[in-house]
Amino acid sequence: MLRTCNHEELEDIIKNSEEGANTRFLNSAHSLWIRFKNYDKQPPYVLFQNNIPVSAVFATFSKKTSYVNLYEIVTIQGQEGNGYASEIWSLVMKTAHDNNMSRLKISCTPSSVSWHMKNGLVFWAIDSSGSLRSDQPLFATRKEQLSFRESAVQDPKLAIPTDSKIIEQLQRESLEYHKFGKVKTQKITEAIQKVQPYWLRDHLFNVPSLMDF
Repeated sequence: MLRTCNHEELEDIIKNSEEGANTRFLNSAHSLWIRFKNYDKQPPYVLFQNNIPVSAVFATFSKKTSYVNLYEIVTIQGQEGNGYASEIWSLVMKTAHDNNMSRLKISCTPSSVSWHMKNGLVFWAIDSSGSLRSDQPLFATRKEQLSFRESAVQDPKLAIPTDSKIIEQLQRESLEYHKFGKVKTQKITEAIQKVQPYWLRDHLFNVPSLMDF
């Protein structure tokens, strides 16, 4: 069962979780949501199996822009390896689509890009933390998302944002722009190689043909 959890419920999940990297990550996501004051506007989604929390997603839905912005996805400590991250991804994306969200925005860390490739993402740029940035149309199912991605590789204008300010931001966000250190630069470069042929950055600069709708 998928449902939202309020501030107190999420804190209880953290307190009752085993110690480990996933619990620390969940606590960081919780702190982020408090800092953004998102618990009142968009509480996190939590997937339950037999009344036990197994995974969580922190995302916002914007009626103004029709974007779902997915910030964090985490499997509860001790529940790894059961496919719960994939399950909650599918459920939240379907929920977003059913709530009239038409685009997805997410930044994927270099260590997570292999997993995210399974969700049908394309990538345009590098954010300030060194994550690969994705911004694309949203579909109700992973199968549809994967099918769309293959079409977007052939015709990138299908995926590129229509807002010129977003395009300009993505054009700026490069390795040269952020000036990361040697180690982080190497990790980002390796991540870009992993997501080929879905690294569509070069097409951002072919604006005349891409914007000729």
